[in-house]
Amino acid sequence: MTSYVGGDQYNQYGEHSVGRIQNYGPADPARAYQDLIQAVQALRAQVPPADRLLVDEQLRVINAGPDQDPGTLRRALGAVAGVATVVGQVGVPVVQAVRQVMSALGM
Repeated sequence: MTSYVGGDQYNQYGEHSVGRIQNYGPADPARAYQDLIQAVQALRAQVPPADRLLVDEQLRVINAGPDQDPGTLRRALGAVAGVATVVGQVGVPVVQAVRQVMSALGM
């Protein structure tokens, strides 16, 4: 059974065993942003050409920085996370980095 309390995830195994997974967001939004850019660049090399084109378009938006229109940035993050989700395990770092950026920027 999984429970969420105050942003922390608790997994219960059996009657008395509880594992706690604490979700720490990055203290530095700039660091989270850099991690995202690196993860997206790594993903880019591992996707088919059609997806690479989409990733490149969204990476231009992401590279413009976090001070741009929040809606534009959010759409770019969503598009990149969508490609990362579709490609499977190789996209997991991008999905995690998108979540970290969104958390750090209060999105």
